[in-house]
Amino acid sequence: MYYIGNQNSEILIPIIGACIAFVTSILALIKDFIISYIDSPKIIIEIHPYDKRDCHKTCYKTESGQFVAWVYYFRVRIKNIGWDTAEYVEVSLEEVRRKDKKDYIIDYDFIPLNLKWSLWGEKRLELSIPSGTYRYCDLGHLEEPSAFAAMENGLLLLKFDVLFHPNIGRTSLLPGDYKIVLSAFGKNVRSTKKTICIKWSGKWHDDIDALYKDSLSFE
Repeated sequence: MYYIGNQNSEILIPIIGACIAFVTSILALIKDFIISYIDSPKIIIEIHPYDKRDCHKTCYKTESGQFVAWVYYFRVRIKNIGWDTAEYVEVSLEEVRRKDKKDYIIDYDFIPLNLKWSLWGEKRLELSIPSGTYRYCDLGHLEEPSAFAAMENGLLLLKFDVLFHPNIGRTSLLPGDYKIVLSAFGKNVRSTKKTICIKWSGKWHDDIDALYKDSLSFE
């Protein structure tokens, strides 16, 4: 009997040891996953239409400094609320829906396109966002009616600031009621999305407060 019990112990000890090693490795993986999740960058998209830093009036000028036209620029903030730097972040206009009677219908004239990062001297598809900071991304702009190509069939256009203009489809909004979907993503961050409601009547105003009151809104 002693011999059989000893033999059972010799079998059980390696099994128990293997189980302990397996459980330990699983716990280590879970711990690493939790730490990685806590420390990882997390990005969100914000829009502050009434902050004059985010949405403001400026002007087009020639290289010689000659005035061309007034223009409003509208931006969104891509904010990193995580603990680590978000790398290679891109922002995309994913979807446009236009209100048709009571429902919002997908406008298939718009294809997913990258938006421009604001105030960079060169065209940037992606960039880094340190922890606790944000970068501006140009959502769109509105040119005064006298500007070249500001209108289409007598209607003033609200133009998205896409990085590349495709040969097909649209990159601007005619007057109407819309819902657009933006997405932001990067090398070490999960994709995040935000839906923005845009109501655009097509009227130009020289004052941005009057523009928001009578012609344009972001929600």
